[in-house]
Amino acid sequence: MMRSTMEQAGWAVLALAAIGLAGCNERPPGVYDVSVNEAYRRLVGDTLPDMVYAKQCGILIHVTPTGVPGYSVTWKVNSSGKEVVRFTAMLSAVNDKQTRVEIRVPPAPDGGEMYDGSKFYKRPAFNQPLRPAVQEQVAAILEGRKFDVRRVGPGKDKVCDVQRGGLDAGVARFSVND
Repeated sequence: MMRSTMEQAGWAVLALAAIGLAGCNERPPGVYDVSVNEAYRRLVGDTLPDMVYAKQCGILIHVTPTGVPGYSVTWKVNSSGKEVVRFTAMLSAVNDKQTRVEIRVPPAPDGGEMYDGSKFYKRPAFNQPLRPAVQEQVAAILEGRKFDVRRVGPGKDKVCDVQRGGLDAGVARFSVND
């Protein structure tokens, strides 16, 4: 049986409205469904072992979180007693049940930001770029899931690849002081 043009148009409008409403539950990038206090609690208690394992370059590094409750969490990355990089998650409440997180990585002396994918480090701590890995790790923590290195993309740091290869093969160990 043939439907009238009005009936067909009505179903099309209804289908488009359903598709449009389905997207309304999506949150903007960097916004998570946890309160700002819960976001702080989860982040300040995490030393990022999954990200470190997936992205470190072969020098021994230690990650230490510190924070300002409800405002920020900073992870300091040290190797052989020297700070090699730090990055911060700035927290702001969207409402009682949602938090916006902005990742900050310090500027590099020669422009851009540290570990942005365009810098040379004699003994890098992380495969570059670092920012996507930090964003993925923070998202994983706040979404209650495992870090997924596939969401980060491949590293671009050839020195890191050599260091990591030597470490994985058990042939070479590197220090930030080498």
